[in-house]
Amino acid sequence: MTKYLIVKKYIDEMDYLSLLSGGAPSDEFDSESQEICDKITYAHTEQDIASVIAEVFSRTFNHKNEADCFINCARKIYTDLH
Repeated sequence: MTKYLIVKKYIDEMDYLSLLSGGAPSDEFDSESQEICDKITYAHTEQDIASVIAEVFSRTFNHKNEADCFINCARKIYTDLH
């Protein structure tokens, strides 16, 4: 599985603000997933990945998020990348 597909899988699974379960299209988080994918490397830790996710979602949705909110998603991404 490519890095992008791994990121997309867990970002969609996280379903930020329950947008997907609320009826948003399946590509709702594609641009965020791509940006996260572009910013992370295999050298990043789980915490680094969580910080990237928080930065992207905070900016995109204009809603301040702490990295700790995304640690479970980041852990899954990290595990699949390794």
